[in-house]
Parts: sequence; C-alpha cells; structure tokens
Amino acid sequence: MSCFEGVSANPVFWFVSAISAIAAFVLLWVIKYQNFKGKVFYALTFIAMIWTLIMVGLEVVSDNFACQMLWATMAWLGNALLPVAWCFFVFAYVDNAAWLKTRAAGATLAVVPISAFALAATNQWHHLVYTDASAISLENGSINYIHGHGFYVIIASLYTFVFAALLCLARAFTRAKQSAWPLLSVFIVITLTPLTANAGYVVFDLTVFGLDPTAFMFTLGILAFTWILVRNKTMDMAFVGQSGLANAMSEPVIMIDRNNKIFRINKAAKDNYFIQNSTHFVNELRANIENINLRETLSNLNTGSRIYEPRIQEIESPLDPSRAILGWSITFVDVTENIAIRGALEEALQRADEASRAKDEFISVVSHELRTPLTSLIGGLKLARSGKLGETTASIQSMLDIAHRNSIRLSRLVDNILLAQKIDINALVLEHEPVDLGQILKESFKENQMFAAEQGVQFALDQIDNGPTITGDAFAIRQVIDNLISNAIKFSNDHGTVTGGLTTLNGQARLSITNSGQGIPKGMESQIFGRFEQVKNSNQHSTQGSGLGLHISKKLVNQMAGDIFYQSEEDQVTTFYVTFPLTEIEQI
Repeated sequence: MSCFEGVSANPVFWFVSAISAIAAFVLLWVIKYQNFKGKVFYALTFIAMIWTLIMVGLEVVSDNFACQMLWATMAWLGNALLPVAWCFFVFAYVDNAAWLKTRAAGATLAVVPISAFALAATNQWHHLVYTDASAISLENGSINYIHGHGFYVIIASLYTFVFAALLCLARAFTRAKQSAWPLLSVFIVITLTPLTANAGYVVFDLTVFGLDPTAFMFTLGILAFTWILVRNKTMDMAFVGQSGLANAMSEPVIMIDRNNKIFRINKAAKDNYFIQNSTHFVNELRANIENINLRETLSNLNTGSRIYEPRIQEIESPLDPSRAILGWSITFVDVTENIAIRGALEEALQRADEASRAKDEFISVVSHELRTPLTSLIGGLKLARSGKLGETTASIQSMLDIAHRNSIRLSRLVDNILLAQKIDINALVLEHEPVDLGQILKESFKENQMFAAEQGVQFALDQIDNGPTITGDAFAIRQVIDNLISNAIKFSNDHGTVTGGLTTLNGQARLSITNSGQGIPKGMESQIFGRFEQVKNSNQHSTQGSGLGLHISKKLVNQMAGDIFYQSEEDQVTTFYVTFPLTEIEQI
C-alpha cells in the first residue's frame, strides 16, 4: 500500500485519471447503446488502454524503484492486450473474419498478455525484460529502463498483430467503395500512431513524462475515433445509410439495421397516420426480412384510403460489398392511383373481350343460319335457270342470272366469315402433303379465265416446267391463289394484264401475281391484310367484296410456314408474292 502514498497530491495522476474516466464513460456508452461487428474486441481495447493509463499514472507519481517497477510490470497486461484486441477488432469490423470465433483466437487473446505479464513479473530472476542495469535516474526520478532480449521478443510479437491489422486495412482498400476510404484511413492512423510512438521509444528513447508514450498516443487516437460513434447512432449505418435517407422524399422511408431494429425514418414516414396504420405490417416485415427474396413481389400496405408498395433495398457494406449487408432501406411508394387505373383498364379490357366474343358468337350463329337457306336458294335458282321448271322470258332469265350470281357471292361471304373465325381461334386443321405449286397455278388461271374476260383483262402465265413441290394443303393454297388472281383482275385497268410467275430461290418457292392498275399507296399493309378492310380505288367499279380475302390468305399461308407480301408502284403495277419452303427432295 506504500506505493499509493502521495498519489492524490500529484496533478499528473489526476490528468491521467481524467483521461481514463472519459475513456471509461465512452466504453460504457458504447456497450449500452452501440451494436456493431467486433464490439467485444473494441471494448477489450478500451479496457486495456484504461488499465495501461492508470498504471502509467501510478508509475509517474511513485518515487522509489520498487513501486515504479511494480506499476511498470502491471502495465504489461494492458500493453500486450491492447494491440491484440485492436487487431481482432479491425479484422471483425472490416473483414468480418470467421476465424475470430474459434477457440484458437480466444486462447491467443488470453495467452499473449498473460505471457508478457508473466515474463515481466519474473524479471527479477532472469532479467530478460529489464536488465539489472535499470536504475532510477537522478535527473527526473524515474527508472531508466535498460531493455533485455525478452523485451524485444515481446515487442516483436506485439508488432505482428499491428502489422496484421495494417495488412487487413490495406486489403480492404482494394475492395471497398470510395465512400469508405475516409473510415479506413482513420483506422490506419489509429494503428500507425502508437506504432510510431513505440518505435520512437524503443529506438530513440522518446518518452512522455519519462515514460513509454505508446499508451498516450493510442489513447488520443481511440478517443478521436470514438467521437465518430458519439456523433452517429450506429457505427456502421452512419457511413452508409445516412446519405441514403432523404427527408425531402414524398415517399415514406424506413431504415432497418441487420438486427431488425428501425434505425431511422424520414419525414414522410413520421406522419402519425402512416405509422399508426403500418406498425403491424412493418413489424411483420422486420421479423421476416432476412428470408425475403428481394426479386419477389411483396404484398402491398393498406393505410386507410392509400395503398403503398414496399420496395426493399439492401444496404451493402462499403468496406466489403460482396459480404454481409448492414441493413435494409424500405421505401413505401404510393400506388393508389396506379392500382385504380390498372383496375379500370382491366375492367375495360374484360368488357371489350366479352363484347368481342359476343360479336364472334353472333356472326357465327348468323352465318350458320344463313347457310341452309342459301343452299336451297342457290339450288332453286339453278334449277329455274336450267329451264326444267318451264320456259322463261329473256327479262326473267336476266333477273334469275343476277339473283344466282348474288346468291353465289353471298354464299362465299358466309364461307369466308366462318373460315376466318376458324383461323382466328386456331380451329382450322390443314393437310401436310406434297403439292405441285405450278400445277395449281395453271388450274387457277384456267378457271378464272372467264371472269377475266368479263372484266376485259388478259392473262399471261410465265413458262412453268417441272413446277416446285412444297408441303401444304392443296385446297387452301388454291384458295389463296384464286383470291390473289380475283383481286388482280378486279383492280386492273381496262384491257390490263394479269401475269403469274413461279420461281425457286434459296430453298423457297416464290409465286407471284402481277397486275397493271392504280397500285397501292404506301403504308397500307395493315389495311391490305386486315379483317373486313379494303383499299378504295376511285377508278374501279367492281371492287365489291367482304374484305376478308387477303386476311384469310395471310393466315393460311402463315399456317403452312409460308409468307405473303406485296410490292406496288402507284399508277403502275402491283405484285403479290407468296413464298413456301421447298420440300427436302426439291432442295436436293
């Protein structure tokens, strides 16, 4: 107890005690309010620092060799623990090192300071730490320590942990974002400052109050670093999350740390109405947030008359973005109007779909109902025109001919409507068999010869030898060709020519129907192949039709893996092309 005599009267001790008290207060504050990686090692660093400061203070106020040597020996517990604990904290905070949880790490944390203390405590028998030449200086009343080999062994061992911490920080610079560089720089300064001071003490005998300055320098660094904690509620989130919280945002934003605690909310989220109506939802979200797949759609939050869509964003660590995250930022986007508009659109689409189905059903029913009477009508007119029902006058015969032609046109219209419906609902089944395309083209030109003559149009058919063979439905192909020839005749000029051609190119058969007429204006593709649509021709008096022919032709050709298109020059010529892939035999 004699080593405590005169302590209270020495101002140096009170100065050291004040610093230690501040450090102890900061330590308690950190333990109670902060939660971050490596918190245990950070606390041990504080304890080691406080212990060292107190021992140094007691050594300064002691005036005899035995007491000074006692406090110097006791200080080794803190001197050795401090670099080890700080090194472990750096690895935990910056690198999230898994090896810190092993028994070997825990043993190192205990063995290193105890071994250093044991070596110093037994110095009187081996003089490896301080040689027997160590004695109190007459100039300042403090021991002039002459270090032995054991001292340098201890220092070298402790330097290993310091250099390991520096290596960890240097590696962190290579992967961290630039926003984390200031923090990493603070770590490096804190690590290098006591290292520099200790090196000055060991090599150049640099002292503070005649003592090793390492503890004093580290104290200044660690307290400066702790100021960062005082200014920010959560150590990690202060550097990452604070910049992402915008109080000016109209959407509510809630930030949750990795312990599922609400870290901060913005101004919009502080609205009492929102908080009162979202508490249960937010609590449920917090409880399950780690299991949420961020790519999945989350359920919306209903708060009174408003609907919010939660959008979760992970807050990654700027020290190592590829590893553990720091927390989550949840933005609640008001989607009330969007949902209302979406609902109205869905309802409108549903009504339009129902109207379209009703229209198709009506057309289908009417078309089917027309077929039976039309068949009887056509048969009766044919019989009357044949004269089997009796002789008719010329005027009556003319009227019968007109009625028969119109009944045939009406029958074709009904058939086209039913066929178009079958195609649109994918109910039409086509054959897949070899078809001689040239033969069908010749037959179609031959059978449309009379109609062409009536319209004053001539036919020209290119020489076709050994027409190409394709795979398809012969009846459907004939219908397509008849349609194209019929249109070419109707839209040709008086005394015009309709030309048919058939070529093969690049594994395809290409059929062409060309007419000389007014042509088709540009940008009319959708009308040409549209349903119930026609392009008007002011100089053509016989263009009556259903507007289904080319629509049906396009669908039929596409269903047989072919294509149909046209090229037109206004007031000159128009050519429709139909292409089909050749059979494998034809390609060979």
